Amino acid sequence: MNTTPPVQHAMRIMRSIATVVGVLLLTIYFGWAFESRNMLQLGPEHRIQLEHEFRASQEDETDWAGYLEIEERLAAELAEKIIDIDRPDSLVDRYSTGSLSNPARFPADWNRSYQTTVPSARGVAVLLHGLSDSPYSMLATAQTLAGAGYNVVVPRMPGHGFAVGGLLQARWEDWTAAVRIAMRHAASMPGAEQSLLIAGYSNGGLLAIDYALECDDLDDAPCPDGIVLMSPAIAVSGAAIVTNLHPVLSWMPYFKQFQWLSILPEIDPFKFTSFPKRAAWEIYRVSRRTHKQLANPAEVAKLPPMLTFQSVVDNTVTARAIVTLLYDRLPANNSRLVVYDINRNSTALHLMRTQPLDVMEYFESTAPHDFSITLLRNRDRSTNELDAYTLPAGEAGAAAESTSLAWPTGIYSLSHIAIPFRPDDVVYGDGTANNDDDLKLGALAPRGEAGVLMLTPDFFLRTRHNPFYAYQAKALTEWIDTLQTP
Repeated sequence: MNTTPPVQHAMRIMRSIATVVGVLLLTIYFGWAFESRNMLQLGPEHRIQLEHEFRASQEDETDWAGYLEIEERLAAELAEKIIDIDRPDSLVDRYSTGSLSNPARFPADWNRSYQTTVPSARGVAVLLHGLSDSPYSMLATAQTLAGAGYNVVVPRMPGHGFAVGGLLQARWEDWTAAVRIAMRHAASMPGAEQSLLIAGYSNGGLLAIDYALECDDLDDAPCPDGIVLMSPAIAVSGAAIVTNLHPVLSWMPYFKQFQWLSILPEIDPFKFTSFPKRAAWEIYRVSRRTHKQLANPAEVAKLPPMLTFQSVVDNTVTARAIVTLLYDRLPANNSRLVVYDINRNSTALHLMRTQPLDVMEYFESTAPHDFSITLLRNRDRSTNELDAYTLPAGEAGAAAESTSLAWPTGIYSLSHIAIPFRPDDVVYGDGTANNDDDLKLGALAPRGEAGVLMLTPDFFLRTRHNPFYAYQAKALTEWIDTLQTP
């Protein structure tokens, strides 16, 4: 009788299992690809190839004025390829002349790079917007810093501001090169010798940290004296690796939609509604590079003081990573973390999948820290009024300070996208500052039958402004004062 050796038998079983798993993964992959064909059809704004966009290879020959010239050419190209062609008859199509969401309706084209100057500047700040956003998202912070005596530079990241298809072309190297151009320009402005800040929102926060870790090793790259972060994308899900597997099929016209995580009507004047998978991959590449640097204590020791504003719930980035990957590694250098808790008086608290733990209890249990922590939370569970609980660096217990703040009716938390916007923002605010015919994305809450709209309820229900922005602005201006204290 023939018998199969145990090792050979085990190998056959393993090959069989591997075959089954491989077939299963291929089935899922092709199913995912075919499912993408159920998304909306791609429009010109998705398919566009922008010939004049900035590339990292142009950095040596491009200064700030040259970067603005590139945007002039991009604007002309956008008009030729998208705006001047027939567009849908829609009051909210971003590219339709006369639409409520057309950027031309606003006082300035906030989709492009800009700067503000003040007399007798005491400092200069470079502000970096997030992924799929535009320089508009930094407008309130720019105005706050200008009011504090800072000249401000707000660069548009390559791939942004004009057409969402540009995000298919943009690479992380293009973004970091644009940051360096903006920082060199900022260093030449009045006030830079007194204070030079870099601030970033979401992906812009990641790029700010990346720059601060690299500036010592770069020629003519000034290092910042302080860093300000809002919802920083310190940790990005490893799922971005999976999303970047699309090129196996997406090069074929039949599967072009497979390049996209979402394809939606572009109804927002200053933020792309659709999102390509390539952009997720590029931010993941930056995060992995930054994590390696943050793992080196000698590199972290070079970082200047930083101030961060973060919601305890964030569906875009991992909020905990701000502490574990960044703040816990910082030296004692006057860094501060400001956290917005959920509304613990809201009935929605009982509908949450998981209720966040008490943040201050966690920080007190792990105290002392080399940074200070402030938590804005309900005075108690029976009121919407807020107190500020602060745990100073080096101490073991937090102290409460009463505020005049309170949760607005109907809001149970902030969100990733809410942090940098004021309540009176004309696009993302609560609607109180708007005329009747203005676009009010922050206050838009349409009701009707399910499954009718092309946009999901998440688009309308997510908080888009920060009702506590006045507190945030005050905390920012007080903190930068401490940077210049002898």
